[in-house]
Parts: sequence; C-alpha cells; structure tokens
Amino acid sequence: MKTTVIKCCVESYSLVLEAIRRCALPFLARTGRKRGWNLVERQSLPNVVRKHRSRAVVWVHAASLGEAKLLQQFLTMLEARNPDDCYVVTATSRSGVDYLQRLKDASVIAVGFLPIDTLPLMRSLLHTFSISRVWLLETELWPSMLYACFSAGIPVGIANARLEERSFSNYQRVSGIVRSFMRRLDVVLVQNDTYAGRFLKLGVRAETLHIVGNIKGYIRISRPPARERTALRRQLRLLDRDIVITAGCVHKGEGTVLRICLEELKKHGRSCKCIVVPRHLDESEAIAGELGPAARRLSDIESREAFEVCVIEKLGILDNMYLLADAAVVGGTFENIGGHNVWEPARFGIPVFFGPYYYSQHSGCEKLLAAGVGFKATDGMELASIAERFLWINPEKFSGAAALFAEQMNQQDILEPLIP
Repeated sequence: MKTTVIKCCVESYSLVLEAIRRCALPFLARTGRKRGWNLVERQSLPNVVRKHRSRAVVWVHAASLGEAKLLQQFLTMLEARNPDDCYVVTATSRSGVDYLQRLKDASVIAVGFLPIDTLPLMRSLLHTFSISRVWLLETELWPSMLYACFSAGIPVGIANARLEERSFSNYQRVSGIVRSFMRRLDVVLVQNDTYAGRFLKLGVRAETLHIVGNIKGYIRISRPPARERTALRRQLRLLDRDIVITAGCVHKGEGTVLRICLEELKKHGRSCKCIVVPRHLDESEAIAGELGPAARRLSDIESREAFEVCVIEKLGILDNMYLLADAAVVGGTFENIGGHNVWEPARFGIPVFFGPYYYSQHSGCEKLLAAGVGFKATDGMELASIAERFLWINPEKFSGAAALFAEQMNQQDILEPLIP
C-alpha cells in the first residue's frame, strides 16, 4: 500500500480518536473514575520519576499485568546489553501500571499508562523523552504509535512476539496497512515457528526475525536472601521452620484440590502452611469456601494470628508469596484453563507443582518436568503424594536436580547478541 494512503488512513484514525478525546472524554471522566478507566491518566504522558541527564532513552511497552512482569524480566536483559541506557515503561491496564510503578530499577525514568493512540500524544511522548528506540512486548501494535516512530526514524522491535490465529486472521483483513508497518520493524524476537510463519506472511522481513522461544523461560534461578524471606514470613506470622506452599493464580474449583491435598498431608503427619492467591479477586469467597472452614481471608500480606491456610485477596503480591515459599502450586492447571506462568515460582529454586491442564504453558512445564524440578499431579491426592516425597521424604533429590537446572539456566546467552 502506498505511503500516502497509509498516512491518510492513520491520520484519519488519529483524528477520530482525538475528537473523542477532546469532546466525549470530559463527559465520561466521572463515570470513568468510578469504573477505573483512568481516562485522565491516559490523556497524559508517563510520570517522570528521575532525570535522565542526556542518556539514551528507550521506551518499553506492555499490555496487562502478565506482560508487565515480562517487561521487568526483559528490562534486565536490556540493562545488561546497554548499561548506559534509561527507560520509559508503560502499560495498557491498571494492574500493569501498578506493577510497573513498583519497579526499583534505577534505569527507569518514567512510568505510566500508554496514552490514547493519537498522533499528537504519541509525538509528544517521543519528543518529550527524546526516545531513541521502542520495544513492544508480545503483540501490542498501535497505528499512531508505530506511524509516529517510523516517521521520526525511531527503530521499533517486538520482544517475545506471538500472533494467535484469531489476531492473525484479523490482521489479514487489513493486510495492506499491517504489512507497511511489519516490514519496517527492525527486530522481532518470536516465540516459535508457528508465530514466525504468521509474522512473515504479514510482511516481517526474514532477516529481522529470530525464533528464540518464550522469554519467560530465560530466567536466573536463585534462592532469595534469607533476610528478605524471613521479613515477609514474619508479616504473616510464619516461622523460618514452617514448610510453606504457595498456590498462585488459583481459579474457582481448584480450592477443592488444595483442600484434599492438605487433608491428605495432615493424615500422614505432615504439617505445612498454605497461602492461596486467587487469579481473580471476585472468586476469593468461592475459593475460600472450597478450602473449608479453616481458611482465613486476608486483605494484605499481614496476619495477626497464625493460620494453616489463608486466601490473600490482593493484586501484585504473588512474587513475594512465591519468594517466601518452600514449594509452589500453579493455578489454572487443575481446571481447564491452560495454566499460568510457571517461571514465576521456578526462578526461586523451589519445587513447582501443577495439574494436567497446562497447554498454554506447555514448553515451560515440559522443561521443568524434564529437569526434575516441576511435577504434574492429576488431583489433590496425587498432589499430596508428590509434595510429601519432595518436601519431607527425599528433599535431597530435588535439591540436586535444582542445583543442576539453575546452573544450566543461568548460562543462557542466546538473546543478548540479538538485542540492538
């Protein structure tokens, strides 16, 4: 498609959004505040947290909470590759922005929502921060953002790129515009062969595309500092000697599996504490009911009394709950959800347990299984049996496998040469 046509299409799209922003959004602001739409923040640039003092500034954007966590992981790779750069980080969702605002990286100079995708706002962001490069996580493609970058000669890359069948079909319907953007991407780090084929069909140049696997699996594995672990445990009235199992991203229906597991362990004289972090807060009550009357519901990482099992109803705490744990159960795998990120607990060097439904996390789970640091259970009874074997009966077997796996994972360097 000719450049003039692309320009006309993007400018028309931007004008429509700009008209809505200026005319309709002021009337929607009150409703937006009640519903958490953050309309005011989305019309502003990211908040500056420190000056960058003439250093090169890179903009890294994610969508929701999951991608924001991946952004933090990718940021460590960028920092290692280009230690003098600094970063503007944005997300689309409230939970994603909240997570990014807690980043402690000294290289981050600004954090906030992705502005509404109009050319004036995007150009303003690029100019204000003197952006020299843009990275998008997975598949966050915005027309005005991309057009503003390419018009200004700013290179754009995609990290952990993926393209599901539905999105691929939708992009093919407007393939002329999409191809004009895709062919100008300067690097695409794609997860697998299937996604690579789709990106190529949409116009990505073969020389810019690299199949590197899922970046979530590029982690450094290490046990957390004892002082940090102890401090978190004290907030929850947990002792250093307590064996703690954290079940993260738990869905309704999986509380029953956990209850059966804990009851079975108790029958065998195995004492442990269980922390449950729901995937969706509105399912907390149902999950607590499935866990039984002993389950305590907490609104934060703090408890005045000791407990056997608790449900913590707060977003953004999962990393800390995995950090203080001796083992993890990954939710979305005992219900037919497909599973959630198994690398989040695996990076702390603890056993990772999951159910049979892990198809959306297949490569990661299979890698953990092969290394002897991840374990699949079909139900609560089998989960108890596996947990007992590796936490009480023969923990040395896991420790040996974990040490070898950590050594292998910590030597990975395939990505660094591909990052400009």
